Amino acid sequence: MASIAKLAALALHPKSWPALAKKIAPTIEHRTALGAFDFKTVIDVGANKGQFGYFAKMQWPDADIHCFEPLPGPGARLTDLLKDRVTLHTCALGSQDGTADMHVASREDSSSLLALGSAQKSMFEMDEVGTHTVEVKRLDEVITPPLQRPALLKIDVQGFEYEVLEGSAALLPNVDAVFVEASYVELYEGQKLADSVIALLETQGFTLSAAHNEQHDAKGTLVQADLLFIPTPSHTTHAS
Repeated sequence: MASIAKLAALALHPKSWPALAKKIAPTIEHRTALGAFDFKTVIDVGANKGQFGYFAKMQWPDADIHCFEPLPGPGARLTDLLKDRVTLHTCALGSQDGTADMHVASREDSSSLLALGSAQKSMFEMDEVGTHTVEVKRLDEVITPPLQRPALLKIDVQGFEYEVLEGSAALLPNVDAVFVEASYVELYEGQKLADSVIALLETQGFTLSAAHNEQHDAKGTLVQADLLFIPTPSHTTHAS
């Protein structure tokens, strides 16, 4: 849920008003991490109702934006908000094609292909309320080069980030930045934690540049952060 401070900041920007009128808060907090870039392609994995997609259109109005959201409810709200300004893909992403059960959370934007763990339920005050069978594809089979550059891959899929990256291997050489939510404690059953995500991206030629929007528990333990990766200089063949 958006904080009061964030809603106040959004209220000062008329471009955000159409989204606010539909009770959708664009993720303007990502300007700190991404505002210096001029992306021409944005791939939004875990698009939900269009919070990031709408921010991306505000920030990079001419960018080609692909949103991935497998749940029909949030997908319908995204379409209502952004209409034909983005391309909506109604599948989940993973390391291989198939079908899987999405574990639907009482806070729908916390739904995942992994079962909610006890820490997720208690820390964020939610529960699992059902399942929904979805199609799963590899990203590098849905989107193939050439891409307009620079290109951003944003991933926020509630614990399934590692598997999405595994299914993106053939596309990653054409990506100029990866922005991924990663967890430092297990919030979803069997999820890969931040160290595994970092190691995987390092093997694909990316370096961790910065961590943003860090969340801590009541004891001060780091729980989650948005991690920004850029190409490792020795591997750089990307557009700047």
